Amino acid sequence: MANIKLSYIIRRIVSAVFTLWVALTINFLLPRMMGGDPAEYIASTVAMGSQEYAAALREQFGLDKGILEQYGRYLVQLCRGNLGISFSIFPVPVSSIITRAIPWTLLIVLSATLISFASAWLLGTLAALKQGKLFDQITVGAAFYIQSTPYFFVGMLILMGLSFYLGWFPMAHAMPVGIPEGTPWYRLIGPICYHAFLPVLSLIVVSLAGRMVMMRSNILQIFSEDYITLAQAKGLKRSKILMKYALRNALLPSFTGLMLSLGSAVGGAITTEIIFSYPGIGLTIMNAIYNHDYPLIQGCFAIIALCVVAMNLLADLLYPLLDPRVALS
Repeated sequence: MANIKLSYIIRRIVSAVFTLWVALTINFLLPRMMGGDPAEYIASTVAMGSQEYAAALREQFGLDKGILEQYGRYLVQLCRGNLGISFSIFPVPVSSIITRAIPWTLLIVLSATLISFASAWLLGTLAALKQGKLFDQITVGAAFYIQSTPYFFVGMLILMGLSFYLGWFPMAHAMPVGIPEGTPWYRLIGPICYHAFLPVLSLIVVSLAGRMVMMRSNILQIFSEDYITLAQAKGLKRSKILMKYALRNALLPSFTGLMLSLGSAVGGAITTEIIFSYPGIGLTIMNAIYNHDYPLIQGCFAIIALCVVAMNLLADLLYPLLDPRVALS
């Protein structure tokens, strides 16, 4: 941490806290700006639209208070670690719902992110080393083609081809239906990975292309630098130049992207979870929006905002360790 001064750390922490406060404030306002009344929605589904029942719900949920009072209670509860009670699954705490959903999201999104970055770095490096050759042309051409294809279309093609027509993988859910209660955890690993394969594959296919092209461009740019030319003039082997000089510098621009991807992994992939009916945080957010469930929407986005801000701060503090030339003051 010799390249980071204490004053910089303090400024970054203050900036992160301010950013988080802005995100949480927007998180409070957006559900209330999207229209609709949660109390009337619930009353229409369980009490034939009774206005008396809707009024009782508003009072119970605290929606009869002024917007500033609701905002103050919202911030106080967040500071206490209380995400509130779900409107649509009353009286289940929001934290319990999120705790059940997050492991499934982390399983597919973290797996896909790590595999995607590792594969992109490998393919991008190989494409750069074989610039202009058949391998480079095929990988770059395929990457641009995949990048131009909408994600939902890729996910639907994978689902239809490998699941609906070939029947190799299940079409929905995270686990087989009807597993006996008390089944040992180690017997669930295989079925869980089997159900997660298609969501992970779809995320890898879509995200791999852009990351691979960026890595290839970084490698080619670094090989045009003067210090690489000097190393080549000294007779160093290409493999040694790549490993000792080029690769480390080429990975630096991708590092921030990796950290932000890991931070946003908690947010899941809403489209993925909808297509594959996967019970993660993305599908939870979508259902909460449909049901006008303010606390659940706020709780999910609060966790996402916290993770993104925290990983961004961590990336800023770790960068000088990866690149000693950077001095943060």
